[in-house]
Amino acid sequence: MDPTEITAYLRNFPNEIEALVGRLSYDQLRARPSDDAWSIIELLCHLRDSAQEDGIRIRRLVEEDNPTLVPFDQEEWARDRRYHDADPRKALTALRAYWTGLAYYIESIPADAWQRSGLHPEFGPLTTATQAQQTLDHAVEHLAQIRGVVEAVTPT
Repeated sequence: MDPTEITAYLRNFPNEIEALVGRLSYDQLRARPSDDAWSIIELLCHLRDSAQEDGIRIRRLVEEDNPTLVPFDQEEWARDRRYHDADPRKALTALRAYWTGLAYYIESIPADAWQRSGLHPEFGPLTTATQAQQTLDHAVEHLAQIRGVVEAVTPT
């Protein structure tokens, strides 16, 4: 996708999330479809924190020469940041802020900065464009996952 399409998707992403989960109860937001699956609130917190981290990565790719990006352990974050106990309204507000802020930043990236590169220790070399696309792909993946959890926790 081009930067305009990425920005449009990321800007609308919080609306899609809220449309899916906005009417769910507190218990539904915390229900896990299986013992090894994340609940919706955990996914919301993960997406909030991922947008913040992806924003840092993209900014570093744009502003630094060949940065080495820092990986993170999502399971550790979920435990240490107590995702399961988070307030859903606060998590949704923060998710909206980070994703729209990320879209705003991406919108401002000059055309010549899209091919600036860096290194991710787990994924190898990547460019600003690659990182932005991976951010979008990550959002799409988790949106589908949230849909599946919603289906699993809502009565038919």
